[in-house]
Amino acid sequence: MRNSTRTAHRTAAAVIFSVLFLIQGCALDFSGDNFQRFRIFFKLTETLAEGETRLVHSWFFPSAIKVRKRWVRISGRLSEPAEGGLPAEVTVVARFEDVDSGKQQARVSIKARIEQDGTFSARKKLKKNISANSLMMVTIEPGGSDLEANTGLALCVDLVESKKDLGTIPDCLESDDNGGDGPEAVTLTQLQTSLFTPTCAVAGCHSAATARAGLVLEAGRSFGETVNVASSQLPEFDIIEPGDPERSYMVKKLRGDDDINGERMPEGGPFLSDEVIAQVFSWINAGALDN
Repeated sequence: MRNSTRTAHRTAAAVIFSVLFLIQGCALDFSGDNFQRFRIFFKLTETLAEGETRLVHSWFFPSAIKVRKRWVRISGRLSEPAEGGLPAEVTVVARFEDVDSGKQQARVSIKARIEQDGTFSARKKLKKNISANSLMMVTIEPGGSDLEANTGLALCVDLVESKKDLGTIPDCLESDDNGGDGPEAVTLTQLQTSLFTPTCAVAGCHSAATARAGLVLEAGRSFGETVNVASSQLPEFDIIEPGDPERSYMVKKLRGDDDINGERMPEGGPFLSDEVIAQVFSWINAGALDN
């Protein structure tokens, strides 16, 4: 019973880390035959001093996934902020921890030089196997100078079966449409089609006919009803605060934060995945444009 409680707590912690550090978006890709990819994009909200370590994400390996001794490749790009430059190098550490016991199973520290265009890539081999039901916690540490606030980071952590496979997996930045600074920001049109219309603007919820909490999320109205509009439940928060997901009440309701009034949305569930919430983050971070 004690072990099951510990497992539940640590699994919850993994989810919390995913929300706290998922500033723009994250993807988990098991589609490769010979690799597993974890990808995250975010912008630093404050300067990370040289030599200081920051946890950037935590991923949970469920019971069905086991990781044998593999090569770990880190790659991506730092986007230079408006003020200040980029560090000379970064050290990325992937630490694997058993969920049940809390003991470290393996750890790999990879130092990568930052090229003139901000790209980086390096690799090392895991010396131990990783069991199922474990956490991979990824930290980053700048070297040579600070990582300035508003620096963007596109980071891929790839677990590859053999060294010869390292040259066959897709580049971390191949799918980028904005110069490699991270995934292209989600638009309101995309959110309207994939989320607001089919999930929110339905009968009994946020349609024009019912307008729960006075909010309509139908096409043509969702922008004017949310952006820079105070929430009726907590007026100190706007429903959407452009550029600031953490101050946007919609995000709080979708995550079920402790400080919301009423129920987590969608009411009664099923609740949105971290990936879908990340799409809302992306649109808000890009300025919550009427696009």
